[in-house]
Amino acid sequence: MVSLETLPQELFNRVALALDVADLGSLAQVSRSLCRMARCDDLWIERVSADFGDREVIVELLAESGVDIAELLDATTDLVPWRLPHSYQHGDRNSADSTYTGHGLRCYRERLARVAPTSEDEYVDRVKHSEAEIDRVKLMLREGPQASEEVFVEAAFRLVLVQEWFPASAECYYLWALICYMRNTLKPALAFLSIAHDINSDFAPVHELQAEVQTMANGVFGVAGQAPLLDESCSGPSPQLAKALALIFNHFDRDRDGVLNMSELGAVVRVTNGQPASPAMITQIVGTFGGQISSRSGRKVAGWDLGSLTNFYVAQTMQDPQETRQDMAKFGFDLHTLCKV
Repeated sequence: MVSLETLPQELFNRVALALDVADLGSLAQVSRSLCRMARCDDLWIERVSADFGDREVIVELLAESGVDIAELLDATTDLVPWRLPHSYQHGDRNSADSTYTGHGLRCYRERLARVAPTSEDEYVDRVKHSEAEIDRVKLMLREGPQASEEVFVEAAFRLVLVQEWFPASAECYYLWALICYMRNTLKPALAFLSIAHDINSDFAPVHELQAEVQTMANGVFGVAGQAPLLDESCSGPSPQLAKALALIFNHFDRDRDGVLNMSELGAVVRVTNGQPASPAMITQIVGTFGGQISSRSGRKVAGWDLGSLTNFYVAQTMQDPQETRQDMAKFGFDLHTLCKV
């Protein structure tokens, strides 16, 4: 029969995480060996994440959206420790007792004290302060996708300060998801919304945003065997779309100079719109995604290169993925597989 005392620390941690804190405390009193195993720093750091929200996941999902709050987290004194010291993570783990320093347990106790107010007045003050922070974040996000990176970073960081006191705030995760969505990163947004739903399945804004983001994700990444239109980060084309766009570009680049000039670009628009475009419209299109492009001969030509065509379709896909698939069909590609037919 296997004894808990003989388990590797990692397996013991898995068992311990399934216990509530009181039972884990009782288990630690059974023997010196179990007491030592129950003081494992990694165990209590994982417990902080399990009981109060995984801040590492929050930071990583935001970073995937280009919102880096790591520097603000390192600089602030408004948060209790929530991970092992940097030196411990990157150099001191080979010593015999480095895994049992007590730091992890202190992190848990300090975080527990944060979420457990000592009086009704303290709780009311926390609620008022948190509501004010949430309102400030909402005001910042009214700028929409056009907001600067600094605005998104500050908004995301302020939500961490709220989540410090109220780890079960579905609204924090909802607003982080909104930030990711505004940054055109669908998968991080869906991940935040999933956490928010697990916290409070009755929070209506989560359902509404989740439906909107999932619909967009289905169009961008495809369903039922459809080829994706964009890469995982939604910042570039999928391999299938990139190949299709290269074929389209080469087909319309009649003079093979590496640039779709005004006339060639007009032919592209004629296919997608079903009618000729005015010179003013072509000029506007050139100015938005292209410009004076160096041709293979070195001559400057007003028009689009392949990068311009790609950027246009990435932008269009994030507005209306179905329109991109329909355009591909007009160019002679299967709208599901994006293969030439």
